Amino acid sequence: MASFRVALTGGAGAGKSAAAQVFAECGALVVDADQIAHELLEPGQPACAAIINAFGHDIADSEGRILRAKLRGLVFADTAARKTLEGILHPPIRKLMESRSEGARPYAVLVIPLLAETGCPPHINRVLTIETDPSKQRHRLQERGLDTDTIERLLAIQATTAARCACADDIIVNDGSLHALATNVRALHGRYLALAKTR
Repeated sequence: MASFRVALTGGAGAGKSAAAQVFAECGALVVDADQIAHELLEPGQPACAAIINAFGHDIADSEGRILRAKLRGLVFADTAARKTLEGILHPPIRKLMESRSEGARPYAVLVIPLLAETGCPPHINRVLTIETDPSKQRHRLQERGLDTDTIERLLAIQATTAARCACADDIIVNDGSLHALATNVRALHGRYLALAKTR
């Protein structure tokens, strides 16, 4: 029986991580694209070597570790650099997400922040986006320690709310409390359990 896979997306600061945590507490397998990207950036990984080859040795420290802040600054400022980085990271991320979620029971949640920007993988059965008011989004990002310029650059390269909602089957508006978000996630968990059983 094939795995039932839900793609979880949303803008920065919308609440994807909090939602993913609730899904995990409900028993779903959660596979996070950002966590896999961190793994791929470790010294010795082919993707890490490819990034250093593409951007130069100045993008890494003396131990071969990618200087993430420097890399982030480059891709925020240069569309071509961002496309190069995506070309290196996205194929292995998708492959690992698919393999790690294969056979998941009762279903898998794949956290894919850039789903609307890069397209929905063929192995996804349903798409959920978490959305929030832009002012709340900026406030949450500030609480993470990001400065205003970084926040605006980050939001500028992300898909619009309309674009994310256009590719979503389910939408949660996360403008309230964590309790309210958890309640909405648990309701969807029940729906996804039912859908997974029909596959």
